[in-house]
Order: sequence, then C-alpha cells, then structure tokens
Amino acid sequence: MSAFARAESPDGFLTHVDVAGDDAFALCRNLHGMRLAGFFDAANAVLVGRTSAPDAPSLTQRQAVLDALGPLGVPIIADVECGQVPPDLPIVNGAGGRVVHPATRSELTQTLD
Repeated sequence: MSAFARAESPDGFLTHVDVAGDDAFALCRNLHGMRLAGFFDAANAVLVGRTSAPDAPSLTQRQAVLDALGPLGVPIIADVECGQVPPDLPIVNGAGGRVVHPATRSELTQTLD
C-alpha cells in the first residue's frame, strides 16, 4: 500500500481517522492494526476527529491514539472537528490539503484539482 501511495502522492498524505463510538481499548486495537498493515506509511500527519466515545478507566482516547500512532513519528492532531461531534465538518478524501496548527488556532485548507 505505501509504495502505491507514494507513487500517487510523492509529497505524502494528510490522513484522517474518525473514532466514531469506539471505546479507548477498541480504538487502540484498531489503530495499531491499521498502522501495522501500512495504512499510515505515507502519512505526513494524522488528523483525529473529535469524539464523545468513552475513555476506559486505565486508558483515555488520547492515550490510545498516542500509543498506536506515536511510533509513526509524524504530527498527530487530535480533536479535529471532523468527527462524530458537532459541527461535523467534512474532509474531502483525495483533496490536496495544508494544515496550520500553532498554539493559537488550527486551520485545514483543502484544494480540489
């Protein structure tokens, strides 16, 4: 998968995931599986949609994401307003994009070519 992805987009990808209703343990398992299968190999950053899904007593949603995706060595931006919690903003799959994420604001600009 990663060789194809790099051939299609040599600059890499902004990858986004949506937790939906997965609890923290299910999220951690799913993201580990996706990472080990190469899903994130061409990612320059991972955007994680905001969720109201439950934490576990010993694992928060944020810890689950960092445990599974931290080894990627790319920026991980959590609580993006593209998840299952309003305002549910859309992200267009396949669009070009640029993320700006300083401490004071966050911005995703997408372009359709």
